[in-house]
Amino acid sequence: MTAIRKITEAEAILNRLGASPKEFQSDLNLFVKTIQEIFTNLLEEYNTKFDFKLKHMSLGKFKKSARNLGRLDAINFLIWYEKEYRKIKDDTMFDFLFENNTEQGIVLEKNKDIKRTCSLLLDRIRQMTYYAYENF
Repeated sequence: MTAIRKITEAEAILNRLGASPKEFQSDLNLFVKTIQEIFTNLLEEYNTKFDFKLKHMSLGKFKKSARNLGRLDAINFLIWYEKEYRKIKDDTMFDFLFENNTEQGIVLEKNKDIKRTCSLLLDRIRQMTYYAYENF
């Protein structure tokens, strides 16, 4: 359950986000990196669950293995995963987090709004992860 560990890491980063104005930008960048790792770790967990034995995980390799092996359960997971991933990535509320704008520096007066947005993002990803565990 490496995705759960990453969710726990993201929660810890989120809790300290804004505590130190000097660290706000670096904590925000770390939060975004950790969020992206949750997506990857979820795929890695299902790589193991479906016994694909892929060494370097990517969505393309996962998709190819699922189709080549005719694993309907893996294909269903993949269809669901891609749909949920796209919903989160394409949500305009989270644009500034996923478009590398965090490296340009974000106005610190908005840090409460940013923290609230990060919290909503983490909740969505947590729900996605638990749904995967319960249904696939």
